[in-house]
Amino acid sequence: MKIKLLALLCFTALLSCKNDSDIYKTTSGAYASKQGKFVAKFPTEPLLSVHENKIGFKEFQVYAYRSTLGTNKIFSVEYFDYPGDMIEAMPNQEFLEQAVSNYTYQMSANFELDFKEPVSNGDLEGIYFVLQPKENATIHGLKGMILGEVFKTSNRVYTITYLGIPDAKVDAFIDSFTIINE
Repeated sequence: MKIKLLALLCFTALLSCKNDSDIYKTTSGAYASKQGKFVAKFPTEPLLSVHENKIGFKEFQVYAYRSTLGTNKIFSVEYFDYPGDMIEAMPNQEFLEQAVSNYTYQMSANFELDFKEPVSNGDLEGIYFVLQPKENATIHGLKGMILGEVFKTSNRVYTITYLGIPDAKVDAFIDSFTIINE
């Protein structure tokens, strides 16, 4: 069951993915996105998928860059641009707390929030979080956890996550995330 669940997750993610000229490899070996304005040390070339999302009557697109190592390790950077009036309504820290709560809710069928703390990335302040699998997920063979960070710059929100059993590549990936300032 574990393999089926992770394979389905990977298959679904890859079905909606496309290789896009927006993604390029830097001289340091990391991958960057011109449109996403970020650099991250994905272990393999990420694929881009774009999903429509809606909050109330406001519609926006979620851009997800994913790289996998087998069926058990998924590295992801997602971003989306909130409509300006929505993002200005909350102080930054409150907004980030809400972003972690929203992400946790999206994953709540199989994961629960285990830990979170403030984190910084250059001038950006964010939240680092860990989601552990629920008992029902482990019974079905799901192994691993979700490690992530969330940041906001202007009206753009970035979520950097890893799903799987942590190893040295995870810290290299999460710590390498950098915003490209133009």
